[in-house]
Amino acid sequence: MDNISKLAEGKLNLFEHFWSNSNDNMFLASLDKDGDFVAEKMNPSQMKNLGQSETIINKKLKEFLGEENACFLEEKYLKCLEENKPIIEEETVSINGEDRYYNTMIIPINDEANHEKKVIGISREVTELKVTKQRLEELNKDLDSLLIEKNEEVEGTNSKLKTLAFNDQLTEVGNRRYLNDHANKAISLAHRYDSCLTCMVLDIDDLSHVNESCSHTFGDTVIKSFAELLKSSIRDSDILARYSGEEFILLLPMTSLEDAQILAKRLLNETRNMEFEFKDKKINITTSIGLSTIDNPQDNLDSLLSKTYDALAKAKEEGKDSLVSYLDKNSYNIET
Repeated sequence: MDNISKLAEGKLNLFEHFWSNSNDNMFLASLDKDGDFVAEKMNPSQMKNLGQSETIINKKLKEFLGEENACFLEEKYLKCLEENKPIIEEETVSINGEDRYYNTMIIPINDEANHEKKVIGISREVTELKVTKQRLEELNKDLDSLLIEKNEEVEGTNSKLKTLAFNDQLTEVGNRRYLNDHANKAISLAHRYDSCLTCMVLDIDDLSHVNESCSHTFGDTVIKSFAELLKSSIRDSDILARYSGEEFILLLPMTSLEDAQILAKRLLNETRNMEFEFKDKKINITTSIGLSTIDNPQDNLDSLLSKTYDALAKAKEEGKDSLVSYLDKNSYNIET
């Protein structure tokens, strides 16, 4: 035997070994005179995969795959032969009612000399990989949904924490921290655009007497009602905070001292008209109000509050239930 024959025989033996022992499914199908494909050869892995034996060799695909599956595959085989080039694709085959997935390469064999048309196929089952991938995708979707849900919970918790951090629990208006955070921004904008900003401090007169003669619970009711009056009297752009027990601070952006005085007078009157009942006794309250406005580029929250509290102290000196506007050092406008 010459070297070429030995080489050819060696390659043939290698192919036969590969054909018989490979886990990949391999087959050779030929086109018969009726236009149907016939299973000419199948390796053991392919026959095992189909649940068939060598009895299917030389049978038409329709006879053991069923009409639908056979037609589906034969369309691909015909296309491969017509285009005379390999086809590589993923395909799904239903075997015994179960979908199986394969990565398949189909190679055309157009033997014009012998008037034969055949295809050889190598198919690797990827059902387990496909199912695992689908399961991972489902798990990822579930995980995404869970993460979205948890993020919403965290955002909700953060929102609640922010509310607790910046809101007064009794009146549900801003607290001192809220005022500091928002006031500095409002004052900076007023300086930047050279606009008006007025500060108002309101103090419920003699609330300690109400607490002592009635109760602290009743005093809380008065504070909450007063806060509701303030909330209903201001704009969305205004900044309202409960600064201490019976004191509220109101910052009014884009508001002159004169316009703030109009609002303050209305609040004085509406507070006088508030009426409470405790153990068949009617109780009225009043408030003292101090006003000041930004009047120099160096004004900040501390200086603005200092001027406004000076005005409030003057209102208390005047007998309470009054409005005092800070004009300049030792200069005030007093209204009752």
